[in-house]
Amino acid sequence: MKRRIILLGSTGSIGRQTLDLVREFSKKFKIVGLAGGNNWQLLKKQISEFRPKFIATNRPEKFPNQKIISFNKLASQKCDLVVSAIAGVAGLPPTLAAIQARNSVALANKESLVLAGKIVMNSAKKFGVKIFPVDSEHSAVWQLLEKIPREKVRRIILTASGGALRDTPLSKFPKISPQKVLRHPTWSMGPKITLDCATLANKAFEIVEAAHLFDFPLEKISAVIHPQSFVHALVETTDGNLFAQMSLPSMKLPISLALFGGERQEDSVAKLDLVGRNLEFRPIEKNRYPLFFTTLEAAKRGGIFPAAAGAASEFFGKKFLAGEIAFPEIAKLTAKSLEKIQQKPANLKNIFATVNSFR
Repeated sequence: MKRRIILLGSTGSIGRQTLDLVREFSKKFKIVGLAGGNNWQLLKKQISEFRPKFIATNRPEKFPNQKIISFNKLASQKCDLVVSAIAGVAGLPPTLAAIQARNSVALANKESLVLAGKIVMNSAKKFGVKIFPVDSEHSAVWQLLEKIPREKVRRIILTASGGALRDTPLSKFPKISPQKVLRHPTWSMGPKITLDCATLANKAFEIVEAAHLFDFPLEKISAVIHPQSFVHALVETTDGNLFAQMSLPSMKLPISLALFGGERQEDSVAKLDLVGRNLEFRPIEKNRYPLFFTTLEAAKRGGIFPAAAGAASEFFGKKFLAGEIAFPEIAKLTAKSLEKIQQKPANLKNIFATVNSFR
């Protein structure tokens, strides 16, 4: 019997690659629901090809002959797996809706755990739902922790490519264009995550995500710059050994593992050959990536501060991409915004109020 898949964010980078795998393993999967955003032209093509029973979109006027339901209602339909790949804070409500409907989740929306990690993970436990990581780094940690006893883990190390501005002189940052920032040197992703790679906000988010996914304290999780993007994560054991998960930078590998619940498949992705390759690792510099440290400090403060950091960086990131502010202002304005936040308990009411204050 085919596994029934609901795909949230079908027109984005993760969504499109998920559908590539559904095509490749057409005898294994059936798309029963699709949700897309502003790229309604592509969504129409996907609907024509996969003929889902349920459709959600924020452009319903473009689908006059289709029955359109809300994103939350779509995520609540019975299926075998919901792929949560909507970018940004908008991904949290449908992710929670999927869990509350007892649907397993392949999670590509890191903001769900940044904003409401305890709520999401406690809900998954309450409803007996499995959450499979889709981010390459968390998929790597997942694979490594399957082989290493938890009590033997000293620390988890995530890797970061460093983004498009990794080697750009700092003096040029005030004049950097959005087009330059969106030219990622390694990965092909959507604009938000590509921008977050340039600021390294995404790596701070991923540390928070890893802490919730694997129930490890933030202090035991760190990150390094690894320009080649072959090593996706490392785990250091208590005896000093260091274990790494390595592959070419392709999202098809972690997506495939999530779709198949951890089972490995014969894959069409090219294999990594290390002969003649160099592996380089660098520290994360505070003057180049101030938003990384600001976001991580907010995460350590807890309460609504992780949600505030995520919402603020997304808000000011959009302003940069629209040409309204300079690149360095993303970090500066986020930090200033956090200075004005008053601590509150991290319940959904306070989280959504905090997020909405940046709209």
